Amino acid sequence: MNTKICTLHFGDCITGMAEKLDAGSVDLCVTSIPFGALFMYSGKKEDIGNNRDGVDMLAEQFALHMRFWAVQLLRVMKPGRNVCIHIQQLLKYKNQHGAMGRRDFRNATVRIMELCGFNWTGEVAIPKNPQAMAQRNNLHCLMFATGKRDAVDLAPAPNDFILIFQKPGENAVPVPSLRDDDTNPDGWVSTDEWIKWASGVWHDIRNEDVLDGWKSARERDEEKHVCPLQLEVIRRCVRLYTNPGELVLDPFMGIGSTAYVAVEQGRRAVGFELKESYHALSVRNLEKQAREMAADAEDLFTMAGMEVLA
Repeated sequence: MNTKICTLHFGDCITGMAEKLDAGSVDLCVTSIPFGALFMYSGKKEDIGNNRDGVDMLAEQFALHMRFWAVQLLRVMKPGRNVCIHIQQLLKYKNQHGAMGRRDFRNATVRIMELCGFNWTGEVAIPKNPQAMAQRNNLHCLMFATGKRDAVDLAPAPNDFILIFQKPGENAVPVPSLRDDDTNPDGWVSTDEWIKWASGVWHDIRNEDVLDGWKSARERDEEKHVCPLQLEVIRRCVRLYTNPGELVLDPFMGIGSTAYVAVEQGRRAVGFELKESYHALSVRNLEKQAREMAADAEDLFTMAGMEVLA
């Protein structure tokens, strides 16, 4: 096949996008970006997560590294097309940051993207289970003991967000998403679905709705990595903002969740992953999907469009 269904690159996404992707070639980007100095992703100097972020994240190494990324992303995106970035709000700790509270990662991400030329067009909040978060992260601001001692120290659980950005310019191929007929029920969005999703808060996202096996890609017991982005979150972004056959990018690919959903929805996918164990798992996930698709079609040549690059 001349058109590759899925290409999974092993390596740094900044140099990867510069070398592997043409200008104006990507229809949609859906990704969960690294959090500076918070989670251990890899020991590589190219890893954006291995940068200081501090309280003022725009003034630290993290923001500078992210700007190199955003400039390259702006180059490869088509005009008028969207970038959906998953982030979570971050906490401040007294022993590390001088006070308890929040660090506004959401605003820092918005400012970085705007400084690099993107327009911020919207966001979706994804609430998290406060009891589970309190137990998992030992968050004093959510604990009953804190409220009994001094309730002014209580604070709601930090939400996840999907921040939506758009490259300036006119979209050359409109996406006919809102449909009342059955022309393409599996690929586009009905008006009823949009009414539900337009609230700006997606209460029905299940935390466990992720690809299997992500924990097995950790190389060390002490390694910390956020849970992969939920498949339904990716699915809604892909269905809302692309036509079938268009190209979906995930520059921080992880275990291949975005590519998996893009192919599932009849789109093409390209991704970059710097961590070898996660790239290997993404390859296995997409190869498994290709085999299942081929079996469903009773045609092994369905797999011919799958290309995995080391």
